[in-house]
Amino acid sequence: MTDSDCFTDETTVLSRPSWGTHACLVYRSRHDLIDTLVPYFQSGLEQNACCVWLTAEPLQAGAAKKVLARNIKSLDRHLKRGRIEILDARDWYRLNGGFSCSAALHRCVRKGLEAQERGYEGLFVSGNTSWLGGSEWDAFMEYETMVNQAIENSRIAAVCAYPLDVCGARELLEIASMHQLAVIRQDGVWRRIALADKAAPPDEEKRWAIGQIEANIEQFATLADRIRHPLQVLMAIADLIENEQSDTIRQQAGEIDAVVRQLDSGWAGSRAVREYLMKHDLAGCGTASVTEPGPCPHPSEHPDSHRSS
Repeated sequence: MTDSDCFTDETTVLSRPSWGTHACLVYRSRHDLIDTLVPYFQSGLEQNACCVWLTAEPLQAGAAKKVLARNIKSLDRHLKRGRIEILDARDWYRLNGGFSCSAALHRCVRKGLEAQERGYEGLFVSGNTSWLGGSEWDAFMEYETMVNQAIENSRIAAVCAYPLDVCGARELLEIASMHQLAVIRQDGVWRRIALADKAAPPDEEKRWAIGQIEANIEQFATLADRIRHPLQVLMAIADLIENEQSDTIRQQAGEIDAVVRQLDSGWAGSRAVREYLMKHDLAGCGTASVTEPGPCPHPSEHPDSHRSS
């Protein structure tokens, strides 16, 4: 599988999904959500479906309503009739304060059946997972597996939106494998991630996966040090001026440093995944874009690093 096979150029891969589609949208910004989900819901209305948008940061219910109002005529009428619902994702998924696979699945399937009982063709639903905590990840992946099975032959189309900035290599591979279709924006174009292509040569899939991990390691190292260098300058200035603002500067610098440590943690996680794959010979086929097995430099040892060991 070459890079061009992994990502197929498509400007509107979700413009008219078929019934039973369970897709994954990996987004970078609220604009990615708007560019993809507004046409998705417009398509749902054109196909005489009910539409449910489960919103969360960075595009919450109020903002989502304004966006739809600019693109869908008579939105208020649709909202009043219940043909379109814009809800908070936490309220939908976290019944009684916690996430439950069975409860969330039951709610989705029941909503689809109610849509048909009301004379509509089915249900178009999209849920944003930015609310999802690390402790709930495995349970939500179990839910995604159940959704695949439950809506495969139903009159439901579903798009799950995952923020890229909280997904490491493991999470990206996992969510892509649990959806029939996964898309991400690359170079300003929406592209399909074809991880589930069973006809693809296994070795080529391994190359692609390792390449993504290598890219993550490089990115974590560069970002951490680009932040840490100006942070050290700010701390030095605070020590130099030593006035009533110095403590505030140090406090804020400490919070930024905590974020940088999270980047270091992400670097370590990506490195661990890479070394595991190498150890188990899952990357046995060489490729120019992937380094040979061996130690990865820590961010402080990166060529662009300004950190001292």
